[in-house]
This record gives sequence, structure tokens and C-alpha cells, in this order.
Amino acid sequence: MGVSGLLRLLLLIQTCIPATWALRCMRCERNGNCQVEECAPGQDLCRTTVLNIWEEDEELEVVETGCAHSEKTNRTMSYRTGMKIITLTEIMCGSDLCNRPNPGRTPAFPRSRNRYLECISCASSDLSCERGWDRSLQCRNPREQCLEVVTLEGSLKNERNLRGCGNLPGCPGPTGFHNNHTLHFLRCCNTTKCNKGPVLELQNLPLNGLQCYSCQGNSTDGCSSDKTFLIACRGPMNQCLEATGTEGPGNPYYTVRGCAAPSWCQGLHVAEAFRLHHANVSCCTGNGCNDPNKDVQSRKGGAPRPGPAHLSLSIILLTTVRLWGGTLL
Repeated sequence: MGVSGLLRLLLLIQTCIPATWALRCMRCERNGNCQVEECAPGQDLCRTTVLNIWEEDEELEVVETGCAHSEKTNRTMSYRTGMKIITLTEIMCGSDLCNRPNPGRTPAFPRSRNRYLECISCASSDLSCERGWDRSLQCRNPREQCLEVVTLEGSLKNERNLRGCGNLPGCPGPTGFHNNHTLHFLRCCNTTKCNKGPVLELQNLPLNGLQCYSCQGNSTDGCSSDKTFLIACRGPMNQCLEATGTEGPGNPYYTVRGCAAPSWCQGLHVAEAFRLHHANVSCCTGNGCNDPNKDVQSRKGGAPRPGPAHLSLSIILLTTVRLWGGTLL
């Protein structure tokens, strides 16, 4: 075959074969409806999220699947509330339709011959954390640590506390974000019952000497000039953060400013916690350096994240279990 023939063959191949192949994942809703989903750019993993609720000899299992960002990792969390044990598991895989639903059942909790780390466990759903009625929980695998997760949105009445076992991104060590509206805090440790102690309150975290601008909302409501002001940063939240994105197609841009631990500057935590699409996150380290009047390009941060973000495990935990009539959280 001559050179011209080879060129025609290459042109034919380029015409018939697409330049890129998007990952395909199974997308299954809680009601069991499943369909094949073509993942958006930047979503290079398939996700399987499993919620299990055990109470005596009864078990309820809810499974969701779909696409996920390439930064996502396998993660687990378990905790007690009342007589129930709640477990969430997220598993990632990277090949077409690798998250097909598995008809096999998950074994009853915990039924393990191995004894792994023992942690304190409680939840705001039964006020066991707030009242000091914590109990112990045996972790299910050697990679799990003792966890404390605190989420505060809007007011003290919306504070949620969870303690138990898990393997979550951001561990080891404390990490989180806070501003004048919201607190997201995660603490991990790996010795027996190391997550015991009084419920964490933001004002009890030590000041770290940094001040950042704080606001949450759009430019006319929440992040307008009269609602954006400096706050004192606490604990491990020693960088100023600014994040922008949308809460869904057709919605106006949403902005979040506040104090953040370094791991939150990678972007995925912010996108998941605030349900932001196309999140663009930047961080800096000087007092007031996330001033809305400064050029955002002067701050360091990642590129925009394409496509919708799937909720992180801790946020799924807080939102999914509300489907059960508010009896868990």
C-alpha cells in the first residue's frame, strides 16, 4: 500500500473511531431502577455506595451506584444509634460497568474472627454523643480508625455529631472547614477508644492566629458586601479558602469563604460538602487574603472540577438517613 493509501486509511480510522471514550457506569437509584450512564469529563471512576442498618437479627440494605471523580477513594464508616448499627461503604472502580449490582448479601455485622480497633461510638440521632451515652464498637477491618465527625449548618440546632469506626479521606489527623455559617470537622486516631471525650464545639478549638473573610451564598444574598466579614480561624483550619460553583444547572454562582485545613484546598471536600457543580477552589495563608476584592488568580488552588460532585461519605450519611423519617438523624 502506498503512502496515499495509508493516509486515507488513517483518515478513515479517525473518522469512524471517536477521539475519546467516556467511562460507562451503572447508575442505580435507591428504588432499584438502574441504567447505564456515560460519565462526564473528569469522572473516571464508577461508584457503589451501600447503606446498611442492622438491628438485632434484621438488616436493611440500600445501594446506589453511579459515576465519581478520579480523586475519590474507597471509604467506610460505622456507628451506633440506639439499638442500631449504621454502616456506609463506598467502593470505587475504574473499568466500564464495573459497579454492576452484586446480588450477594452483605454478611451480618460484625461476625469477624479477627478483633480490630475498638472505638467509642455515638450519634446525635439519639443524643448519645451530647449526653455522654457512648458505647464501644468493634471495627471491621485493620485499616479503619476511630473517627469523630461534626457537621454544623446554620445554628446549634443543626449540629450533628458522629463517632465510630471508619476509613475516610483526610485521616490521620484533624481536618475541616468553618465560617460564620458552617462547620465541617473530622478527627481520626488509631488507638483503643481514642475518640472519647466531650462533644466538640467550635469555640473550644484554639485560635490559630489567622483571620479570613467569611460568607456563604451568592453575590446578592449571603456573600454580599454587607454579609462578608473577617472571622478568627481555629484549630487546624489555618488557611483562607474561597470556592465558587453552582448548586445545579441553571442556578446562579454560589460562593463559600472561610477557614480551611490544607486538605480542603484540594477542592473535592468543598464540592462534596456544599453540593457544588464545577467547583473552583483557591487557598492562601495571609490574614484576609481571601478578600473578595482581590484578584482570585493571585491565590493558589486547583483548576475547576468539571461535572457534578457526588456527596462525600460523611455528607451522604447525614442526608441519606434522613430518608427514614428522621428517626436516625
